[in-house]
Amino acid sequence: MNIKIHYRGQLANHIDSTTEEITIASPISLIDLLTNLTKGKDTTLNDFIFDENNNFRNSLLIAVDNNQVIDLSAITIDKDCEITLFPPIAGG
Repeated sequence: MNIKIHYRGQLANHIDSTTEEITIASPISLIDLLTNLTKGKDTTLNDFIFDENNNFRNSLLIAVDNNQVIDLSAITIDKDCEITLFPPIAGG
């Protein structure tokens, strides 16, 4: 399965990338995919996705094929898709 990850906002700026493509061989939960995505990378990506207790940050908006994910534990990636990560928007 081919997965395209889109990074938006300050997340894209911090990791110096807007898109990444990965291939997975078998279905995987979204939370496991995100955990695997952060391995071997700068801690910036992990810090945007997970808090200091390694819990998912509720402030991060995730969409799979343009549909907002409400419950990460309920999503299994089992086909080609696009995942978009939207960090919180700051400003005034």
